[in-house]
Amino acid sequence: MNFLMSSTRAHEYQRAHHAHLVGTTSGLETVQLTVEGKLPTPPIVATLGISLVESPEGRAVFEGSPAEWQYNQLATVHGGWLSALLDSALGYAVHTMPPAGRGFTTLGLHVRFVRAVTVAVSRLRVEAQVTHAGNRTVTAEGRIVGPDGKVYATGTTSCLVLKIEE
Repeated sequence: MNFLMSSTRAHEYQRAHHAHLVGTTSGLETVQLTVEGKLPTPPIVATLGISLVESPEGRAVFEGSPAEWQYNQLATVHGGWLSALLDSALGYAVHTMPPAGRGFTTLGLHVRFVRAVTVAVSRLRVEAQVTHAGNRTVTAEGRIVGPDGKVYATGTTSCLVLKIEE
């Protein structure tokens, strides 16, 4: 019995040089340029097969569809893909907060898996919102929800606000 099957997956992405934006736009302005399609999303977004749906101040929404290429040895979507989906939404929510000349780096990411995901779940939506926005740290929380309203994972992040050198 042959258990091996082959498949291929291709993706495209655009590279953006954001250096001209450093110090001139706020995080929210940069994110809005991305939502409007005036700046490409980071390559990881295309690689993961996820998309930024909206990102007003203090919030971000991403969507993605479970696929077999994300499966682990148990034939469920790998927790790393779910974590990256959640981390992307949390990061974009945080990114909407710093003023021009400021950026951030993640101090911690905590993910809690609630139930397994397979391709039977057609689409996942992550809604993340900032829970604290200080001068030095920003925190956010989010959850991954299926089309039926079931929660598949939740998570929190804490980020350090940094001055970006031009």
